[in-house]
Amino acid sequence: MFWLYVILALFWMVVLVDYWLGYRKIPSLTSMSSLPSDEKLSVIIAAKDEEKDIEATIRSLAGQENVNVEIIAVNDRSDDRTGERMERLAGEFPQVQSFTIKALPDGWLGKNHALHFGVKQATGDYFVFTDADIIFQKNALSKAFTFLKKEKADHVTAAPDLNGESFWLRGLISFFLLGFGYLKRPWQANQDNKKGGMGIGAFNLISRTCYEQIGGHEAIRLRPDDDLELGQRVKRFGFRQRLVSALDDMTVEWYPSLKAALIGFEKNAFAGLNYSVLLALTAVVGVFISQVLPYLLLIISPLEIQIISAVNIVLLCCLYALTIHSLTTYSMWYILALPIFALLFVYMLSRALLLTWIRGGIEWRGSRYSLKELKQHFKHSEED
Repeated sequence: MFWLYVILALFWMVVLVDYWLGYRKIPSLTSMSSLPSDEKLSVIIAAKDEEKDIEATIRSLAGQENVNVEIIAVNDRSDDRTGERMERLAGEFPQVQSFTIKALPDGWLGKNHALHFGVKQATGDYFVFTDADIIFQKNALSKAFTFLKKEKADHVTAAPDLNGESFWLRGLISFFLLGFGYLKRPWQANQDNKKGGMGIGAFNLISRTCYEQIGGHEAIRLRPDDDLELGQRVKRFGFRQRLVSALDDMTVEWYPSLKAALIGFEKNAFAGLNYSVLLALTAVVGVFISQVLPYLLLIISPLEIQIISAVNIVLLCCLYALTIHSLTTYSMWYILALPIFALLFVYMLSRALLLTWIRGGIEWRGSRYSLKELKQHFKHSEED
């Protein structure tokens, strides 16, 4: 046990250095210039049952400054008044167009199909894919587009401020970002090579040329992690990508409640682990051993185990603090509850994987997708 945690401590030291160097490579949208441009950006929103948020999102987009924008809002089979609100806003703002999809074709996830449909209506040379619950500050699009031009990039994705109404939600968000950091190393997006790649659903700005050459949403039509896979394809195909922090320029409510987060996690958990049972079990056991057990060993173990456990805890807390500082607006006091959030994450991941396995697939927004179909499409999209 002692040597296991010695090795783990060395691992956390390497990760901490990697984090510290990596997050310094992610620029902030806040300090960037906003230069006027006549080039048209087509903002495409896929919305299903989003009557609560869609109006605020569209209004924040319609109020963007220094940018030529058309807003294509696609109502994806909503059962509430999402479509009605879109139609009303289309009548109020000339740059807004509203469309409704009544049926989902076979072989598509709803959101991916809605975005694909929206692209067909777009007339701009640049697309912005965003969600139906994002609030944009008035120069957010202009600053992102100015940055894309300055960097001669083909794709810019942005990390927004993730709001959570409760202590548990904010803790889960920050812990998820901690794990996402050492699994995906998002700062690789800003390196000009084919490694890694990043895409965040809140904001993907991409040139039409790049989008078409990587296969668009048709190439990822059954990927629940469509935003991430879009960004990874950008890199694999040799295009230039940039990731920015947009904590002051874009805001989204991650989930309205812990229950909603549990349900949402069902969609992405297995996809994020490449549909591998072995990788999934490794993740569950690994998080428990590395991020929960050290706290228990600190109390019930011999002195040498207590010391090495304490070293691991200090390194973990440093990593967590760096994540909170770089990717959220939360208080550093959340560090004290790290093992609780780790346990919650283990529960959520185990639950999502078990439900996916029992159901033989995922159920999302009224549609069911078989695990066999998802795995086949995952394999094909990775081989492109």
